[in-house]
Parts: sequence; structure tokens; C-alpha cells
Amino acid sequence: EQILAFIGRKKGQSGIIYCLSRKSTEKLAEKLNAKGIKAGFYHAGLSAAERSHIQEAFINDQIPVIAATIAFGMGIDKSNVRWIIHYNLPKNMESYYQEIGRAGRDGTTAETLLFYSYGDIMVLREILEKNQSENTEIQLAKLERMQQYAESLACRRRILLNYFSEDSNERCGNCDNCINP
Repeated sequence: EQILAFIGRKKGQSGIIYCLSRKSTEKLAEKLNAKGIKAGFYHAGLSAAERSHIQEAFINDQIPVIAATIAFGMGIDKSNVRWIIHYNLPKNMESYYQEIGRAGRDGTTAETLLFYSYGDIMVLREILEKNQSENTEIQLAKLERMQQYAESLACRRRILLNYFSEDSNERCGNCDNCINP
């Protein structure tokens, strides 16, 4: 319902909803279409032709909403994306920052919405632990930092800037924690 209300306030605007799994992109796009919101889905399991068709339709404003895995957005030059929703918690701050940076590239105001549940942490932790590598501990620490960001009561812009070594002590006045402390 929150997603429908959010998109309802963004009529005619392009946006991306990032999901954790291929299946969730398809289900979410199906639900949005059933509610009258023209949406497509994108993930690495689609054929190259299908992925290309979806990208072109999004770039040309034929499909305003894309439910996608992280495979979407790399190399897409669309300046009028007005909003980004994270249906699931991203695996780290770097991914989150890169993905929200796909909105507002034309310098116009853009919005982001982050959904988070403890289930996201469990799924991401399981994926990282299953794919053991020499940097699994680092990836788990980055996931913990992303969880801290999601649960924080501090200014989110300040947290992001400080994470990327840009010192900021001022509240942004735009994030949920600044608007409704």
C-alpha cells in the first residue's frame, strides 16, 4: 500500500524499484499492473533481447516503472528518473548510493524510499555465507553497516556523506529522520 501511495503521488514520473530476487521483480510488476500502474520487470534471467526491449521502453518513457534486480541501471543514461524504491535492503552502502544516484541526474528533485525487514538481513547474510570467499567478513560488515543505516535515527544524508568520508555535521532537512525526528 505504501508503494502504491508513493507511486500515486508520482504520476507521469519514471522510477525504479530495486528487488532482491528475479521472482520478486516479476511478482511486483504483475501487482502494479493489476493496480493500473504500467510497470515492467528486469533481471539477468531474461534473454538479451528481452532486456534490451525493457531498457528501450523505459528510456523512451513507454514503461514508467521498472521492478528490477541490481542488474538494471548499469550504463542506462536516463536523466529524468524521479524516484527510486528499494523493496529490499541493499547489501551495502556503496550499492545503495549508486542505485539512488540513478534518480535526479538532470538536477531536478528526486526521492528515494527504502523498505527494510530483518528477513532481508537473513537472506543477504545466507547468500554471503553460502558464497564464502576471502572477503566474506568484509561483506558481512558492510551488510551490518547498511542495517545500521536503515535503523538509524540520525540524518540519513549526513550518514551517507560521512560513510564516504565527506564530513558533515548539519541535518539535511529532507530525510525522514529530519522531517519527523
